[in-house]
Amino acid sequence: MKEIKCENCGNIQSEDTRFCRECGSELVGGTVTLSKGIGARLIEIFLLILGYLVLPQIVGSIFYYQVKLSESLSLLIGDITFIICLVICYRKMFIQKIKDYFSNFSKYFPKGLKYWGLGLLIMMVSNFILSMIFEGNIAANEEANREFINNNLVIGFISVVLFAPIAEEMIFRYGVRLFSKSRKWFPLISAFVFGLPHALTGITTPLELLYIIPYGALGYFFAKAYMETDNILTSMIMHMTHNFMCIMVILLFV
Repeated sequence: MKEIKCENCGNIQSEDTRFCRECGSELVGGTVTLSKGIGARLIEIFLLILGYLVLPQIVGSIFYYQVKLSESLSLLIGDITFIICLVICYRKMFIQKIKDYFSNFSKYFPKGLKYWGLGLLIMMVSNFILSMIFEGNIAANEEANREFINNNLVIGFISVVLFAPIAEEMIFRYGVRLFSKSRKWFPLISAFVFGLPHALTGITTPLELLYIIPYGALGYFFAKAYMETDNILTSMIMHMTHNFMCIMVILLFV
């Protein structure tokens, strides 16, 4: 396979990548170099967000009102429908990234683990500080997740551990990366757009927007893992790991 040189940092790597694994800059000459115009990228991210927000609701409503399934099961079917659509639309990318991930597992997994650990540390510290500010209360998003998992363990597990990481990494990491190639700004933008909707869930006072800090910290380091490996599976797998560990904590200690 042909090798190409990053014009920004000089790092040499194979041509089957979009961004430099050393500095995060877009590679010129790579076989998957970002070549879509701004219009195409706007349409792509719009469809990703629309599909994420609307498709599960539409499919879920059909199964809830017409088939008479439970609300949680209906929404799960809606979530699965969206994931199937993602896999179909991005099947070539997923196949390539799966091969790349397991070919470079010894590099990608430790890097992802390192960044998840850093994000988790900042998340825990900031959550501890915020718990003192809010007198022991937790983020509304976290409270909603705990209630959902306690009431729907199997469905909650599938939704939180499998669906959410895949969907959110495609939107908040892959989607943001369509527009930002900056090693500095991409993680920051990704952190903000990831943390904001999590902080806004169930918000009752403006002060609760501070919860963007712990969620954003995690999003920042997921973005770093994705950027430095140019493989969305790196952040997806760490996101799944994080959510799985959170569920274990809820079941065992909460």
